[in-house]
Amino acid sequence: MKPSFKNIFLYIFIKFFLFYVFLMFKNHDYTLIRVDELKSVADWQYYLWLFLSLPILSSILFSAANYYSLKVSSLWMLILLVGVTFIIEYFLYTYLASPSDLMNGIYLETIGILLFLLFFYRAIRKPINKLLEKDNHDRADEMN
Repeated sequence: MKPSFKNIFLYIFIKFFLFYVFLMFKNHDYTLIRVDELKSVADWQYYLWLFLSLPILSSILFSAANYYSLKVSSLWMLILLVGVTFIIEYFLYTYLASPSDLMNGIYLETIGILLFLLFFYRAIRKPINKLLEKDNHDRADEMN
């Protein structure tokens, strides 16, 4: 997928959706998907707040960092930016949403890393290829 803000937002929302599905199966708690029990506007507002607050906050805080990390040409800068983003997101999630179970943050970030690699592997491959080409060029110079 081409790195764009639209694709970054899509990545973040799919990450949280898959994480919520994972938690439902992990905890054997499916009450959040029972939308037939939502009767009033207040119920719907609470439901939307519960599901959308963290993805929106994450999009606001981390979309620019994710976007620009995919635009850098240095592999080390890519790793640094993405790593710091995931670490900050982990601490933010565990502080705001899951202070009693820190493993949930690990699960969220594992899903995030896998999806990040799946969504943006072409953009990630560019700095890797550039580093490999530079290494091959340096070796060829050494042989001459």
